Amino acid sequence: MKRMNFLTVGVTFLLINAGILGILLLLGVDTEITADSIASADEIMMFIEVMAVAAFVIYASVLLSNMVIEEFKSKTITVLFTTPVSRKQLLMAKVIVISLLTFVLFLVSVFLLSIIFGLLNNIYGILWFSFPINLLWENTGHLLVTGISVAGMSLIPLFFGMRKYSVPATITSSILIIVILSSSINSDGTNLFSFTAVPVVLGIIGFIIAYLVIGKAVKKDF
Repeated sequence: MKRMNFLTVGVTFLLINAGILGILLLLGVDTEITADSIASADEIMMFIEVMAVAAFVIYASVLLSNMVIEEFKSKTITVLFTTPVSRKQLLMAKVIVISLLTFVLFLVSVFLLSIIFGLLNNIYGILWFSFPINLLWENTGHLLVTGISVAGMSLIPLFFGMRKYSVPATITSSILIIVILSSSINSDGTNLFSFTAVPVVLGIIGFIIAYLVIGKAVKKDF
């Protein structure tokens, strides 16, 4: 954690949320077009969640690339492995920090965006229906489960990146995960993310993948 630049993380977090808030505000530009896909406060809540998941899963892949993939690619990881700590512990620490950071950033982002957009909507009437802030508290349990799922899901790109120590493969795989999750599966716009079981399963797969990849990586000779 000491090696991470939290100032950069903080700035990135603010920029991501500014971008998502900008997209939310654009929904009020043409309400007729918006009405075709979003017609209730619950759907706005889902939209915010999907945007936050997309942003921070991709951002986690960037962190994985910088903190893990690049070190293996350049072999600077060998210097770290000379410390009197097991390789497995060192790599697990990196992965846990990234996973935990993704969990925190996702939750804070959803809460922050929901409160700000809810207040702006109530004051300026951006949408034709209200977006009550108490909806956020009603969904706290669901958000916690989703946050844990996102923390695991963000580790799936590690499998693709570690195969050939490829940064592009790491980031591209994270984008593909988001595309699959957010793709509509029927005419009413329902996507895979709408089913809580899907991100939960992907989260579990992510944690398992990270454990197996680390177990394999520590056995490599440099």
